[in-house]
Amino acid sequence: MISPIILSSLNLSLETVQKNEILSLNNRSEEYGLYLTPQDVDNIIESRNHTLKSYGRIEIDINVTKQLIENLYTSQYTDKDEYVELINDIQEIFYYLKNETLDEVSDIEIIEIIDEFYNNCSGRIDTIQNMVEKFAHDYKYERGYR
Repeated sequence: MISPIILSSLNLSLETVQKNEILSLNNRSEEYGLYLTPQDVDNIIESRNHTLKSYGRIEIDINVTKQLIENLYTSQYTDKDEYVELINDIQEIFYYLKNETLDEVSDIEIIEIIDEFYNNCSGRIDTIQNMVEKFAHDYKYERGYR
């Protein structure tokens, strides 16, 4: 049996690596006027972990979050005042859609779908959520899941 101290240490190390990976995105996002502080990244990771738990999902790496952030900071519709909240909302939308498509759609495809919706509706989260819900409904209907 693995000691709880070892597991806690491994989890802390993983979170440190994830935090540093996200912070490294600032090297490119600053060109777009967008920057994440260490506290922002803590908020993003905490939100991600909460979302994963609420959807009953497990993910070890932070690649999805990093790709979502990269797509957001390059979009003309991303506002620096709502950057962290937007990242958290988009992460939740991603995992919602991942669950609703029963993991049959790849991460990359879902990221591309969300990115297309984001740019087509000028970054309006409520519109994106509606579009994602319709996509999920249509996806299930086409496959006979409903």
